[in-house]
Amino acid sequence: MKIFLFAIWALSLTLSNCEKPIPPLPTEPVEEELQTVTFKLNGFNAAIKPLGLMQVNKAPGKITVSPAAAAVTTKNISPGITEQYLYFWSFNNEDLEPDVAIDGDLATISFEATNMEPDFIGGWGLAPIEAGKSFNMKGARSVTLAMPLAGASKVSTFAFDVGSSGTGPKDFKIYYSNDNGNSFIPISENNQFENTKDNGRNSYSFDLSTLGNLDFDKSLIIKIEPAEGERGDAGTFNPTTGTFRMDNVRLSGIYNVPGDGNETPEEISNIHYYIFNAEDNTLAAQGKISFDVQDTQPELTVKLPIGNYYASIFSNASTKELLLPTAVETASALYLSNAFENDRALIFGTKIPSFQVENTVESEVSLKRYFSQINFQFTDKDDLSFIHKIVIKQVHNNFVYSPYGPPAISSIVDESAITLLPSFSQENKSITFNQFMGELAEAAAVSYSVQVYDTDDELLRTFEVTSVIPNNVQLTFTGDLLTGVDKPNSFQIKWNEQWDGELNESF
Repeated sequence: MKIFLFAIWALSLTLSNCEKPIPPLPTEPVEEELQTVTFKLNGFNAAIKPLGLMQVNKAPGKITVSPAAAAVTTKNISPGITEQYLYFWSFNNEDLEPDVAIDGDLATISFEATNMEPDFIGGWGLAPIEAGKSFNMKGARSVTLAMPLAGASKVSTFAFDVGSSGTGPKDFKIYYSNDNGNSFIPISENNQFENTKDNGRNSYSFDLSTLGNLDFDKSLIIKIEPAEGERGDAGTFNPTTGTFRMDNVRLSGIYNVPGDGNETPEEISNIHYYIFNAEDNTLAAQGKISFDVQDTQPELTVKLPIGNYYASIFSNASTKELLLPTAVETASALYLSNAFENDRALIFGTKIPSFQVENTVESEVSLKRYFSQINFQFTDKDDLSFIHKIVIKQVHNNFVYSPYGPPAISSIVDESAITLLPSFSQENKSITFNQFMGELAEAAAVSYSVQVYDTDDELLRTFEVTSVIPNNVQLTFTGDLLTGVDKPNSFQIKWNEQWDGELNESF
C-alpha cells in the first residue's frame, strides 16, 4: 500500500513539473503604443447653404422644368438658450447671401450707390472666420439690411467692420425700423472713423437691447448712411468715386423655436464616433464629444493602436439626444435614428471607409446632411392669425439608418408629434421642420397627418400629405390651409434635391 501511494505521489509530481505556465491575461495597449488620430470635420456650412434651384411641375404623363425661387430656410442656426448670431454676413462667397440666418430667403441687403453692381474685395477676418472678401460700394449713399425676427426672443447687438478709400466716407449714420420700413429711428448719428487711412479697419458694435419692445413677427431693418466725416489721414471727400466697404456684419440675440419665441429648450451639440477594426469588424473605439455649433470645422482626436480601421461619425445639434444602440460590439450592430418631435435637429454624418494608423494621423473629413427639410407654404388669401396650433404626426415608419449591412433594428416605435404654435401674418404663412432620414440608397415615402386648431383649441381640419423623396432635400407642400378644404388635389408638392432642384406634383 505504501509503495502504491508513493507511486501516485511521484506521478503527480512529474505531471506538475511538465505543466505549461498559465498565459498572462491580455492587457490594454500602453499609452506609448497608441497613435494620435485627428479628424478635422467640415461640411456643416456648405451643407446648410442652398444652391441654385430648378422647379418641376408634374402632371400625369408630363414633366416640365422652369426656374424657381428657394423655399424659406434657416442657415447654420439651431434653437438655444444662449446668445448666438441670428444673422452673419462674411461676403466670402462674393454674394449678398447671409452665412447665418433665421430666414435665409427673406434676409436682404440693398444699397444705393454710383455703381449698383455689388463689388467684393479683400476683407478682414473675425475668428473663427478667416479673412476673405468684403462688400465694397462706389459712391455709396445708403445700405439697408432687412432681417426677419420670427423665432427670436431677444436682440442684443448689431456689429460690423467698415473702411473706405482715401476719398471715401469717414463717418456714417445708422437707423432702425421695425414697421416694415415705414419709419426709421436713429441708433447713432455720429460714428466718426478712428482709422481714416485708406481702407483702414474700423469696428463698431451697437447695443440694441434698449430699443424697447420689438415686434418679432416683423423684420428688423437697419439703414446705414455714409457721411464725409473728419478726414484725418484721408484725402478730399469724393461722394461719387470714393468707396465704402463693410465686412463681418452680424446681429446677435437668442433664437428659440420659430413661431414661439417664449420657448427656451436645452441645447445639445455633440459628435458621436464609432471606429471599427478592419480585420474582424469589432469595435475599436467609440465616444461622444461636445462641439461649438458656430465652429464650421471642429476637431475629433482619438488614440488608436497601429492597425487598419474604418469609422462612422455623427453630429447632433438639437434639443434631444440621438437614438443610438446602448452597446455596440461589431459594426453590424450600429444604427442611428431621431425622435420625430426633435423637429429642429441638425444631424450630419459620414462613413470613413478605411484609414491606416502607423503613426500620427491627421485627416479632413466632410460630413453630409442626414435630414431633409419639410416646408408648408399656405396660400390662403384670408387672415390666418386665428390659427393657434398645428399638430403634425408622421404616418410613415420612423427612419432608422444602419451604416453597415442589414439593419440592426428594423424600426423604432415613435408616436411623438410636432406641435407648432405659428404666428401667421400676411407676409408669413409657412411652417417648417426637419425630417431625419440618414443615408438612403433610394428615395423613400414620407406621409404626414396635419391637424389645425384655432385659438379656442377647436379642431378645424385634419388632412394628410404624401411624397417620395431621397435624403437631403427641401420638400415643400404648397396650398390652402383652410379655404378649399373640400377641394381635392388642392396642394402642390415640391422638392429641392441637394438644395439645387425642386419637384412639384398635385395630390
